[in-house]
Amino acid sequence: MTRIVYHKTRRISWQQVRHTYLVDVGTAIEIPLMDISKLYENCILEPPYPRIRYFEFEIEEKRDGKIKTALFLNIVPVKAKQKPDWHILVFRIRRGSWTVTERIHFPTETGEAQWLYTDDFNILFLSSGGRYDLDMLTAMITGKLNSIALSYNSGNRILSEFEEQLACRTAIKTLFSDGMDAAFRGAAVYQDYGLTASGKLPEDSALPSGAEISSYHGRAGVIPQKVPDLRVDINEIEDLNDLSWLGE
Repeated sequence: MTRIVYHKTRRISWQQVRHTYLVDVGTAIEIPLMDISKLYENCILEPPYPRIRYFEFEIEEKRDGKIKTALFLNIVPVKAKQKPDWHILVFRIRRGSWTVTERIHFPTETGEAQWLYTDDFNILFLSSGGRYDLDMLTAMITGKLNSIALSYNSGNRILSEFEEQLACRTAIKTLFSDGMDAAFRGAAVYQDYGLTASGKLPEDSALPSGAEISSYHGRAGVIPQKVPDLRVDINEIEDLNDLSWLGE
């Protein structure tokens, strides 16, 4: 079960306070990494991946008059250890302090490596619209961490936001790999559009009669090759047969 190991605060200014949390997800889970590149498309790095059970995240709290807003900054998988508790006889005088020994976030040849799920927490914060206070935002982040850890332990891992986007891009590339026409050739709407587009009418298509032309208020489209064969019988046009207006 996910639990907060420690919570530290550091005042940046009289209006800003930096909150740092160390969270234990209970068991070590695999930490897949992605390369955030400034030159190329972001990509998932190849395994092996480290196994981590501790995560450090930061929230900045700002005060504007009487209003406080919480801003999510970052989350990083870390290696951490705790010093022994202080005891006198059988009584614990002070709990041993925690130390972060390594942060799984490092530069690469093209950019930097970060945890695959980092963007999920950024989106989680942005989707809230900044409406949550410190306690609510902390609960959302630890809840998300707990869900990811549980998915690993159950053997049914939750896909990250980046993996979802990657799968979508791959599907679209596959769909359009043979061009636009090949992608939609089997769609009924696309086939109907091909029949009505200029110059696409089949040679054996029936020509509209005069009655059909007069039954619409718009225009009848006929390709230039069919114009010489078009014949309109004025007796079929109902508006011309109505001579009642002559008596007015």
